[in-house]
Order: sequence, then C-alpha cells, then structure tokens
Amino acid sequence: MEAEKALSIYNSFPNEFPYKPIWALAENYRFEPAFVESRKLMSDIGDMMNIQVIIEGSMNSSNPYFNSSWRRNFVGGFILDMGVHFISGLRMLVGSEIATVSSISRHVDKALPPPDNICSLFQLENGCAGVFVFAVNSRSPKILWRVDGTKGTVQIERGFASGKHGYQVLFSSENGQCQTTFYPFCGVNEELKAFVHDIVQANKDGDHMAEPRSSYVEGARDVAVLEAMLESSANQGTMVQVKKF
Repeated sequence: MEAEKALSIYNSFPNEFPYKPIWALAENYRFEPAFVESRKLMSDIGDMMNIQVIIEGSMNSSNPYFNSSWRRNFVGGFILDMGVHFISGLRMLVGSEIATVSSISRHVDKALPPPDNICSLFQLENGCAGVFVFAVNSRSPKILWRVDGTKGTVQIERGFASGKHGYQVLFSSENGQCQTTFYPFCGVNEELKAFVHDIVQANKDGDHMAEPRSSYVEGARDVAVLEAMLESSANQGTMVQVKKF
C-alpha cells in the first residue's frame, strides 16, 4: 500500500534537528470549529448508543470538481475523494477508531464514476455501532453527523446562516434542553495557521511536536476506512477489518 511505503520512508529520516521535515496533510475538517467544539460536548452525552452519518451530496455538472479527470481515474471515484473528509469529521467527533465495516455500494448515476452510492454499517473500537450513508449526487443535499448517547445528543449539520456557509451544531442535554450554535467555515485557514506555526516553532526548537491533526497518519486512517468499505461492498457486504496505522 502506498501509504505504508510513504510512512516507512518518512520514519526512516533521522530525528535530529534540522533534518526531520514536518510532514503535514491538508484536512480542514479536523480544524473546523464545529468539530472541535462538538468533540468537547461528547463527554456530556454519556455512553454512545448509536451514530449516524448522512451525506447527500451535490456532485453534478454545475460543480467545478465534476469534470476533474483525476477524480475519475482511480478506484472509488468521488466516494473516496469526498468521503475522506466525512470520515475525518466522524473520527474527530467520536474520538474512537473505526474497527470494522460492512458495506453495500451501487452505481446509479452513470454520469459519475462508480460507485456513487454506499451504505455502510460500522463499529467503533469502543463497541458503539453506526451507519454511514453516502450519495454522491442528490436532489436534496444534506450533510450531517449525529451521535445519540445515554444522556444527550450531539449533531453537526452543514447549513447557511447570516450570509455564511458553515455548520449548525445541536446539543440536546439530559434535562431536555436544546442548544444550537452556528460555526462558519474556517477550517482551511485554521489548518494553514497551524502549519505555519509548526514551521516557525520547529526553526526555534528542534524538539517541537507538530500539530497531530495534520499528521499523514491521520489521513491514512481516513483512507483506510473508505478502502475497507469499498472492499466490503466488492464482496457483497462481508465484514472487513479496517487497517490500522
């Protein structure tokens, strides 16, 4: 696997400053305030009971990414290209790795590379199960993550408020109260700020530890989940263990 080979090469570099380069992977979802703040709320919902990730995308001919050739020239197509972001958001939110998946995929919209629909049952290492439902192109776009716990619920849904695109975070507490907060998109800015900070600090201190959310390992873990889902669907929904990094 390319990711394993790349990690092996990187880990072979000497650790002594200034030879060890900072290797950051751009994944803005791990830096979106909606996910950062929702992760903090998870301790208030008790034990996780179930998880839902519903992705109804809008990848059609009016989307600037629709005709990009490289997104059509590898196994998984838009499911893999788009899906890594949604998986990174899921992993960021729940704070537990995905251990196993069982998936069914289909190719419905022939204008898109296969597959363009996938439904997956997954289980976290902590035992909690959830569903990941992803349609690359839908007439009614919707993107949300929802975790139900014994004491409350946390939900993140993409939306629009005060002229800005972002995420609406809903927190339902044990006493029945519901709190909503809107967070505009700014993950790209935040991840770039973190990267620049790491570069500046590494030049001052050879022992500086780079921001873990930007690590290549995190990206490899996102891809591993999608690859396990695609492997499962290629084998009629057989349960597949997610590769560990």
